[in-house]
Amino acid sequence: MKKENITNELSPEEIDAEKLKRRKRIRRKKVGRVIDRIFGFILATGIMFGVAGLGLEYVLVKGPSSALSETFTMTMLETRRFRFIPNIFLTEDEVAEIVAKKNQKVEAEFDSSLINIPGEDGTPTEGEENKPDYHYTEDEDGDGYILEEIKRKNFVGYMITVLDPSRVFVGMPDYYGGSGLVLEQYVKKYDAIGGINGGGYYDPSGAGLGGQPNGLTIIGGECYNEVGTDSFVGFDDKGVMYTGYFTYDEAKALNIRDGVTFGPILIMNGVPTDPYSLSSGVNPRTAIGQRADGAVLMLCVDGRQAHSVGCTFQDLCDIMLDYGAVNACNLDGGSSSAMYLNGEYINSSSAGVGSSRLLPNAFLFK
Repeated sequence: MKKENITNELSPEEIDAEKLKRRKRIRRKKVGRVIDRIFGFILATGIMFGVAGLGLEYVLVKGPSSALSETFTMTMLETRRFRFIPNIFLTEDEVAEIVAKKNQKVEAEFDSSLINIPGEDGTPTEGEENKPDYHYTEDEDGDGYILEEIKRKNFVGYMITVLDPSRVFVGMPDYYGGSGLVLEQYVKKYDAIGGINGGGYYDPSGAGLGGQPNGLTIIGGECYNEVGTDSFVGFDDKGVMYTGYFTYDEAKALNIRDGVTFGPILIMNGVPTDPYSLSSGVNPRTAIGQRADGAVLMLCVDGRQAHSVGCTFQDLCDIMLDYGAVNACNLDGGSSSAMYLNGEYINSSSAGVGSSRLLPNAFLFK
């Protein structure tokens, strides 16, 4: 039986509408095929890069170079998002062994006599007139601090030298237990000139609120946290910067007025820490140190960016030695690394937000 032509029953307008619907269906199918091909290409490319990445990681962590394996492992462990990666090819025991090697404590006893802060009239104290040979830039504008850019082969950093250590202190949020502040908020709260991020924070949920300091934390002579096993860095009432491992009672006996916990110690009593312990991963870094004349060195290094991949603890130590540090300690790094001065951020944060992340405290100066 002959099939009846349905177009004979439609008006010209209805026929045009049907043709338009048909063309739209055809276009949708074509677009769908293109999207499928694009998605397939992206998926295949992702799988290819994923396999290549896994192969590269296997070479890095299981290859013949133990130094390269340890550097890669520590770089990943020092991040919040990628710390799981070493466990793809390494067991928990192997990762723990690498971490334990890097966390060796400095056994030396701190010698405060090596720091000779000039008197109020500006005259050097005993022995200070024989300054060691270190990098030195004059304070030409007389504001008491010096900002310098530091360029190395693989990274860019910034150093603030505060000549009078009594100007340096630790700032905190309005209270602990909630959220920390970004660095510019600390500076504005205390009407400071500038500063750098300080110690680490307790963050079991991974939310990054920075509301609870981790380890011994003393601000204005008051203890806000005492639990922790990492190294401590802080200033006494005379401006001497101590580094070491202290309980609150020990710090109180030394008249420590401001200090935070982090690590590792980079330099103590003019002696660098064992290079093996400082061969860390490559990441953004912050550190603080003190010269023999009491001047405080605030260092911040960019990382995880095209212009600056980051640096190791050993790199921080080398810079601090170049600038005459007698004592120096690493502070919280990664996306916490920040430097703020005169109303603007000096460093480029790896967090990519044009600011710092929420911090539990900060070293500031007025």
